[in-house]
Amino acid sequence: MSPVQISVLSLVAATIFADKKIFASEIEVFIKATGNVNALKGASPKLTEARLLEWYETHGDTIRQKITAPYFKDWFYDLLEQLSGVADKHSILEVMEKISVADGSVHVSERALVTLAKRFWGIG
Repeated sequence: MSPVQISVLSLVAATIFADKKIFASEIEVFIKATGNVNALKGASPKLTEARLLEWYETHGDTIRQKITAPYFKDWFYDLLEQLSGVADKHSILEVMEKISVADGSVHVSERALVTLAKRFWGIG
């Protein structure tokens, strides 16, 4: 998997951990919707739902720690910078927004991540 693909998955997964509560519906959206992100379509090996779940389970604790760390903004903005060259940022933002509403309510922290990404990338 390329560094860009890892950054996409990390950014999207960060949305799950943003509100400190993890719901199965958020993980389900991560697994089903992330496969539609153009930057991930050429991943090798192919990102099946099983592989996405495995990636989430393998990297989830690390991302959760980064979300709560004092240097979170540095890590988050570094991810956004790494993805600045991705042509279809809208599909990434769409998955982040789907995750933020997956549990039936949008939390401030989830909305903040999406808003920060939009501002960083200059997307209105």
